[in-house]
Amino acid sequence: MMDSPKKRFYKKKGNRIAHLNGIRAFEAAARHHSFAGAAQELSVTPAAVGQQVRQLEDWLDIRLFDRATSGSSRLTLTEDALRAFPDIHRGFELIGRGLNSLFDEHEENAITVSASPSIASKWLLSRVNTFQLEHEDCDIQVETDVALVDYAERNIDIGVRYGLGQWEGLCAQHLMFEDIFPVCSPEFAQKYGLTEKPPEGLQGIPLLHDYSVPASNGYPSWQEWSDNVDVPLPGKLHGLKINDFSSVIELARRGSGLALGRSRLIEDELRSGELVCPFTPEKYQFRSRFCYFLVWKNEASEEERISVFRDWLLSTVS
Repeated sequence: MMDSPKKRFYKKKGNRIAHLNGIRAFEAAARHHSFAGAAQELSVTPAAVGQQVRQLEDWLDIRLFDRATSGSSRLTLTEDALRAFPDIHRGFELIGRGLNSLFDEHEENAITVSASPSIASKWLLSRVNTFQLEHEDCDIQVETDVALVDYAERNIDIGVRYGLGQWEGLCAQHLMFEDIFPVCSPEFAQKYGLTEKPPEGLQGIPLLHDYSVPASNGYPSWQEWSDNVDVPLPGKLHGLKINDFSSVIELARRGSGLALGRSRLIEDELRSGELVCPFTPEKYQFRSRFCYFLVWKNEASEEERISVFRDWLLSTVS
C-alpha cells in the first residue's frame, strides 16, 4: 500500500524532495502574503506561482492558503501552513548558507551591510571606509534601500536601521540616539528674521517635510516637534513634501525652506556653516523616539567577521 503524501515527502529514488518548485513558491508567497510579491522575487508570473502552489496543495491534499477576493489581506495561511512554514523557511535559509559556504576564501571575508540611502551617505560610508583601511583582508559591500529588505533573501550580513528596535527575525543592538531640531541656510534665517524672534507658530515660513516613513508612528515630523517643544503650528501645514531625507536637507542647504534636522545626519553641514539652527537648540529640540540600531540575522550572531565589524562600529560612537 502506498504511503499517503502527508507521510512521505521524499521520492524513493535518491531521496529527492518532491515538488521543490511548489515548496519554494509556497515559502515566498507565505512571506509576501501575495502571489504577485512571490512572483517578483522568483522572476516568474503570479499565475505560475499560483499554479505551483495549487499543484503542491493537490499533491499534499492540504489547503495551504485561504484566498479572499477583496480586502487588504487576500492571501492568508491556513493552520496547517502556519505550522509548517517556520521549518520550511529555515530550510531555505540553511540552503542559502550552505551555498554561501561554497564561495572561495575571499568571499568568506566579505561583509554585506544594509542601510537607507540617507544613513549610508550621511553617516555610514565614511566609517566603513575607515574600517576597510584597518581591515584590508575584509571586503565591504553596502546596499542602500529606503524600504526594509529581507536579510535572508538579499544575503545581508548586518545593517543600520532607524526605528524603535524591533524587527521580526533580526537581532538588534542600540547604536545611538538622535536629537531633532529645525535647520536652514544662514541666508534663509536672515530673510525670515528667524534669529531675531522665537518661532511663534512658524506662520508664513516655508516648511520642508520628510516623508521617508509617512505611516510610522514616531518618525520625526513637524507635528511631533510641535508637541514636544510646545510651539503651535499653522492650522494647515504647507510646504514641499519629499520621501528622502537627504533631498530635504539639500533643499534646506539651498535656502528653499526650514527643515527638521536629524542631528546624526547633518553634522557636516552644521560644522561647515551651510546649515544653522536658527532657534535656541536647548529649547527647541527634542530627542526622537526613533534611534539607530545595528541589526543582523539571528543565525549570524556568532560569525566572527560580523562580530568584529559590529564591535568596531559600536566603538566609533561610544
